[in-house]
Amino acid sequence: MKHKITTLFFTILFAASTVFASENDGKNGGVTENLEFGLSKTTYTPATVPSSDATGAPYNSLNVEIGLSKLRIFGYAQSTYYYNRIDGVDKNALDVQRIILMADAQISPSLSFFLMYDAVKSELHEYYAQYQFAPWAKLRVGQYKQPFTLESILSPTYLSTIQFDPSILYLAGIASDPLIGNHVARDAGVMFTGDFLSNGERHLFNYSIGVFNGPGMNQKENNNQKDVSGMLQYKPTKNLLLEASFLAGTGHALVPSPYGAFPQGYNYARHRWNVGLEAKFSPIYLRAEYLQGYDGGIHSRGGYINLLCNVFKDCDLIFNWDNLDKNTHTSRAEQAALYNANRFVTRINTYTTGLQWWFHKRCRLQGQFIYGDPRVGKATREFITQLQLVF
Repeated sequence: MKHKITTLFFTILFAASTVFASENDGKNGGVTENLEFGLSKTTYTPATVPSSDATGAPYNSLNVEIGLSKLRIFGYAQSTYYYNRIDGVDKNALDVQRIILMADAQISPSLSFFLMYDAVKSELHEYYAQYQFAPWAKLRVGQYKQPFTLESILSPTYLSTIQFDPSILYLAGIASDPLIGNHVARDAGVMFTGDFLSNGERHLFNYSIGVFNGPGMNQKENNNQKDVSGMLQYKPTKNLLLEASFLAGTGHALVPSPYGAFPQGYNYARHRWNVGLEAKFSPIYLRAEYLQGYDGGIHSRGGYINLLCNVFKDCDLIFNWDNLDKNTHTSRAEQAALYNANRFVTRINTYTTGLQWWFHKRCRLQGQFIYGDPRVGKATREFITQLQLVF
């Protein structure tokens, strides 16, 4: 299996050296206009990312036409090397983190189908059909990302941090929450999305509202309750985006609550809300979000500030601060007891700084230092690099 994955990885690297897509996971746009939702026009297209090759010819995506349908096959690969020190133990490894393969079929002018597969984990991430009644009314049915938080719906190929922010990982249901498991914020559901109110240059608003099973990606329904998730974005200027989103539903505890609030197998109220903004004022890019959560009597909160500065043509300087509090009502003594029992960290600040170099269209090399400062427990240090190739 490892040999097959390695062979596939180097095949992709070779293919990526000859053809690169000009879309964000296949769609035109940048950070906020992505494959998952087709949101409002981006406030940030990195100035360091070239739009043409050395000869001046524009980059083109690879399209295949079959009968009356148009099929696009595309994807990306990310490999990392990391060195970290956690609880006094040093560890380093070279990993193939992601090889994402995608296909987008335009069956008719109004009907499309999308497929996303993770070749490293052998997992089907997304599969859905979408029908567009009008720009303000698109119906999506299948499995895909829930419309909650700006960061969680972004493609990793546009995130400036190699790792997702801990507050987003935990509160958006991507990973690190033992109660629901790791399902990268994807779920099966039905959703309406669209743009409305144009000022002649752009749509001012984008909305998404959907009903989802709740247990997560590739999971069967584990209770009779459904989750509702929604997002509203407002773009008052071409360089500013404001956002608010929510998730309301019922979780099914895969393990007992670490705070003793409920046992394993218990169906608990799981609610979230979030506000965020994104701004680009060259050479500065800023994205910030704040989140709150409620899990069967346990209140949590988190947020981050992400700042980029384009220091020269193909290089960005990155600063990122994240704060996560998994239970706002625990004392220091209670946090110490949880940490001593199972190394469970309740409150932590995470600081990230580094550089990214765009050496080709959508291809980059990143190097970052991450410092984790928990309220109780030992600090963590990690140096990580990542090579990204998009094809």
